[in-house]
Amino acid sequence: MRSTFWNIAAVAAIALTAAGFEFGFIAARDAFFIAFAVLAVYTGGQLVARENQPLGEAVSSMFTRPRSHGARFNYLAFMGSGVVGMLVVAHTLTYL
Repeated sequence: MRSTFWNIAAVAAIALTAAGFEFGFIAARDAFFIAFAVLAVYTGGQLVARENQPLGEAVSSMFTRPRSHGARFNYLAFMGSGVVGMLVVAHTLTYL
């Protein structure tokens, strides 16, 4: 239950940041910081969940093994927030 809450929170934070930036409610530097911070914390949480694995195997399992996330929604939330977050980060770099 707790992981579902954090997945929804990360997706909502990234989606609101992307929408706020695209509609002009958030400045480029603020959108960059918010998106980067959410991605860093969210990915760190995913790595902590795999603390008994070697680093290479943990990173590989985050992207290539959807079953390692538990539920299918958790994997889709991780991949979706990662893609949208990286798009926001890349887009804001053109403004900085």
